[in-house]
Amino acid sequence: MATGELRFFTSMRILVVPALVLAALTASVACARANHLTQWPYKAPMLLVKNRTDKPLVISARDGIGRELITATVKPQGTQCFRWPFIDAIGYLVASGGDTLTTAPFQPWSADGWEWSGQSIPVSNAKACR
Repeated sequence: MATGELRFFTSMRILVVPALVLAALTASVACARANHLTQWPYKAPMLLVKNRTDKPLVISARDGIGRELITATVKPQGTQCFRWPFIDAIGYLVASGGDTLTTAPFQPWSADGWEWSGQSIPVSNAKACR
């Protein structure tokens, strides 16, 4: 390496290192002063499922992509509450027991609460499970 190139790299290092240190300090101060007003996870809507049969039901939630989670087991003639487990806009409920029932697609995040007792679509109920 020539002497001129060595001076160039040395002078660049003198400029770049303090700039990186300043950027790191600025970022850490900004993070420390940030207000944490948003809480995650957001509270998902509550679902109240009523079993009007004489057999236990296993309730699964399915999102619009096809992922499915078992969310509740409902005793015969019983009720069960749970929170919607997905962030997708469209969802389905599936009840497995004697027969398998699946709801029509609905938008769980469009209301604070839902009630379902085997009809084709859950009904919006803000006081469900409260």
